[in-house]
Amino acid sequence: LRYKTWEEAPASYEEFDHDNDPSVCRLPIVTVEEWEKNKMWEKDSPVIVKNVTDGWKALQHWSKEELLRRYPDVVVGMGSSKELGQTGPDQAGSALTRTTIYDYVVNWMHSSNKYVFDRNLRLPDGGFLEDCHPYPMPTRMYEEDPDALFESGMPENLMWKDHLALTIGHDTQGLTFHRHNAAWNTVVFGAKRWILYDAERIANITRLKTMTRDIRNPIQLDTANWIRKLYNKDDRKHEIRNYGHDCVQRAGEMMYVPRGWAHMVLNIGDTVAVVSERGLDGVN
Repeated sequence: LRYKTWEEAPASYEEFDHDNDPSVCRLPIVTVEEWEKNKMWEKDSPVIVKNVTDGWKALQHWSKEELLRRYPDVVVGMGSSKELGQTGPDQAGSALTRTTIYDYVVNWMHSSNKYVFDRNLRLPDGGFLEDCHPYPMPTRMYEEDPDALFESGMPENLMWKDHLALTIGHDTQGLTFHRHNAAWNTVVFGAKRWILYDAERIANITRLKTMTRDIRNPIQLDTANWIRKLYNKDDRKHEIRNYGHDCVQRAGEMMYVPRGWAHMVLNIGDTVAVVSERGLDGVN
């Protein structure tokens, strides 16, 4: 192993971290109790929920040493961040290479641009994902009583079901601007920089293209280079500071992204996280 722990690996805190000043992040940071009491997943506003991983066995079992000892043969998919961001993890198809957690962490993680974003996991899985108990709401509702959920008459594309994804990547990796159904993302180790852009603003396709690309050189940059080269040009920062959010998510926190919000994500240091998206089934 090049780095014995997640924390020993390079981390670009100096370049990409910030203190979530209210004028920059502009998001409420709430407790788990507030998240559940107010059913904030039913609203159309992003939010950060703190202390989500309190009590999770993953805090011990997913340290680098323990992850490799306990779950070396868990099969995951890996691909480049740019491919995953442009096509989405569900549509990446042959762009995803099947490997094991051990092979990825030891042989690929710090010697390539490969990034694990694996949605071919489902609940229950016999141990690995059970390290994330108690699951955040509303995903926990499915685990507790899936029959009641299906009998409620709720359309399946609005249900939070048995879908859970694993992401593992090194510093400055992450998905470029993309959109999907409502989802939550919980960081177990590391940190993530998020740029989120209001779903109503991006209904204007010209504005969306201007925000996500340099119209004079329309090549989609990875997240790190978008922040470095485009964020401060052509009113992008003004748009994000007034119609979006620029936030840093710490270990133990959950980011909730409503349906349709464009967002890009950047790892700060080696980062391990779990994700759930509304409407998706777990896949064998």
